[in-house]
Amino acid sequence: MPELAANSQPAEEPVLTARLLHGGILAVSRGAGVAAQMGVQIVVGALAGPSGIGVLQLHMAWGTLLGEVVGAGEPTRALRDQAVHHRNGDRTSVVSALRGSAKHIVRYSAMLLVLALLVSLTPLQNAFNVSSGPLLLSIVLSAPLFALTRLLAESLKATEQALWAVTLENTIMPVTILLLCGAIALGVFSVSSALLLAGAVAGLLLALLSLTAVLAKTLSTEPTERTTEDEIRPLRRSGELAHFWLNGLFNIAFLQLPFLLMPFMMSADQIGRYAVAHKLVNIITTLLILLAAIYGPRFARAAAEQNAACLRRLLAETQWVSLALFLPTILAMIILINPLTALFSLDPGTLLPLLALLGVGQLCNAATGLSGVLLNMSGAAHVEMRLLLVTTMLTVAGSVPLGLSYGVHGIAVGIAAGIATRNAASYIAARRHIKNLGLEHS
Repeated sequence: MPELAANSQPAEEPVLTARLLHGGILAVSRGAGVAAQMGVQIVVGALAGPSGIGVLQLHMAWGTLLGEVVGAGEPTRALRDQAVHHRNGDRTSVVSALRGSAKHIVRYSAMLLVLALLVSLTPLQNAFNVSSGPLLLSIVLSAPLFALTRLLAESLKATEQALWAVTLENTIMPVTILLLCGAIALGVFSVSSALLLAGAVAGLLLALLSLTAVLAKTLSTEPTERTTEDEIRPLRRSGELAHFWLNGLFNIAFLQLPFLLMPFMMSADQIGRYAVAHKLVNIITTLLILLAAIYGPRFARAAAEQNAACLRRLLAETQWVSLALFLPTILAMIILINPLTALFSLDPGTLLPLLALLGVGQLCNAATGLSGVLLNMSGAAHVEMRLLLVTTMLTVAGSVPLGLSYGVHGIAVGIAAGIATRNAASYIAARRHIKNLGLEHS
């Protein structure tokens, strides 16, 4: 290994103990967000049954997917570039890039609105097996809010404000829905899918406004110009923004894939049952997103400094931390399966099979760490994009016939197999990329 790659990380990077402490604080914050989201499913299940859970899950799935479409890769670029601009003490570049990204998102959102109006005039609006009028409206309103929220949250993470970013991005919307459900329980409002969807949109708007205020305060305390003598620059490649865009789109599509497919095959009631198992086992996914808030900027800086040894060590850290979080969590869920089934108002015996099937795929997700994030942050976004494209197509090809033949259990088998394949491929590619990075700069 070259001498450069063997260098230790810069002195200003926190030591492992400080990282774990920081990660623990973030985990508590993210845990509060997960608890709030679980609370939404419990309360909505009690008030509106599995169909209410299903409608909200469809809103989240399609809203986040279209949010990635109008986001156009800008949030990922913000995390990568602004982490380096922040290291250089260059507030001017951070603000300028943020404004340009926001303009792009607003432009694409206007195009989405026009497209949605056209779709509303065609029979396509009735393709879902659920009431699509309020759902379509909530999705169109939420897509730009999702995109702008992600842009501001990633910018906060890049400026070492991950705690604020994680807390506001993941907690405000579910808390808003819970407050609305409290009003429904008290008889202030009558429960309906349209009202629940309106609460979700309002929560997103509140999250966006909160992130805007915190980011503005953070940037107001930053230096205006670069203050370091030796400026480092983020690695860039031709067509990189398009790769970021497609990577984000495929990542969200992969995460929400069952809810993009099931509306055409199953009722909202069946979707709601699957959504409970999906939400429980996908706690590991939310934890990986949490780790990305910490390790994404570090991957970017290590790559900009051409430090292959640091990249290898950071990837290994994410693997161990992910497994340490996932294994006791899934074990606790299996032990407590009967109380969990009753808590979410599901029929006995319906949760364990789905939880076990999806858990196998997420075990591979945990074991491979943040391989995809490393590829995105270190100049190999094009590699991750190709892997996502291939594995998403394979997962769809396997899940559709399995879902048609075996219902939600067939969907679970197809999704679990796809998760395992995708993450194994990303890990192999990340290790190869790190090796090549070290060789290139020997």
